[in-house]
Amino acid sequence: MKSVIAKLAPLAALLLATPAAAQDWQFWQGANWQLATGFDYSTGRYGAASDTSVWSIPITGRVQIDRLRLEATLPYLDVKGPGVFTGGVVVGGTGATSTRSGIGDLNLGAAWLLRNDDTAFPAVEFEGLVKVPTAESGLGTGKTDYTAQVNLYHSFTPQLMLFGTLGYQWLSNFQTYTLEDGMLASAGANYRASDAASVGVSISYRQEYYGGLGDSFSVSPYILWNFNEKWRVTAYAIVGATDASPRYGAGMRLIFAG
Repeated sequence: MKSVIAKLAPLAALLLATPAAAQDWQFWQGANWQLATGFDYSTGRYGAASDTSVWSIPITGRVQIDRLRLEATLPYLDVKGPGVFTGGVVVGGTGATSTRSGIGDLNLGAAWLLRNDDTAFPAVEFEGLVKVPTAESGLGTGKTDYTAQVNLYHSFTPQLMLFGTLGYQWLSNFQTYTLEDGMLASAGANYRASDAASVGVSISYRQEYYGGLGDSFSVSPYILWNFNEKWRVTAYAIVGATDASPRYGAGMRLIFAG
């Protein structure tokens, strides 16, 4: 869930589709592309009496053309619980437990690398994200959401890199739910243990997105393994510290670089 992980998730994302993205997808000169798939799982109460669990199987395509990065992600979702899944965050809900599954919202992103990382200053990237309402009934709001953010990273040594994100998210109201716009931020560290493997951790924050639920805060360790010149895999866990965060979760990505 890109809004929960910050993207990654985010990503971190979610940040990032996964927390490892800052290490995994570098900014190459020329045109390069990648395809990725895997799964995300999270569960939490989000202010309700019982848990809402979300399974996501995303397909992501990304292309880097000099300083310009374009990407698109479309997930297949399975949601179980009383919570209302809004295409990225969960509102606890008051209804009975139900199960919904189907295609989720399409997420589109574009980013511009303003400056490269050097010995004195970090790399700076400006990014915009749009959630397009493609989700089936019960799996989204039917509205468009927007995110604007600045991504930073800096290598202090060949092994150690710090990265972070600062942004703002605009969420659309739907049905009887009033969702709140708000700030989001993430920060993390990546350690390159070898030419093939990296480990790291990221923390993610999002201002309250639904009245009474409070801010979202989570911690996400991850590992990345380049097991082939073209193929790599990354896996992560997530632990939430507030009612607005998933209580726990995990995910992985299998990535092919063309």
